[in-house]
Amino acid sequence: MTQPKAPRNRTREMTPTYWRQLIEAGVPLETARVIAWIIARYDAAKRLPNAAQAALLFQYCPMICRAGLWRSSLLLAAMA
Repeated sequence: MTQPKAPRNRTREMTPTYWRQLIEAGVPLETARVIAWIIARYDAAKRLPNAAQAALLFQYCPMICRAGLWRSSLLLAAMA
């Protein structure tokens, strides 16, 4: 019987894909790594970003959208 993957493992699997998409959309390398991790962590475990992370998401909204990684529920929850 196969057990579902833990959120941490899923986050590690998704982050490189998201990072690449963000780089292709024009996000700087290190910033893309952080944003990819924030979005992957939300997708895997529904963990919301802290205030600094939310500010980073808002700063790069157009590029996140261009990369196809826009999560309206993540951003709306981060605003609350």
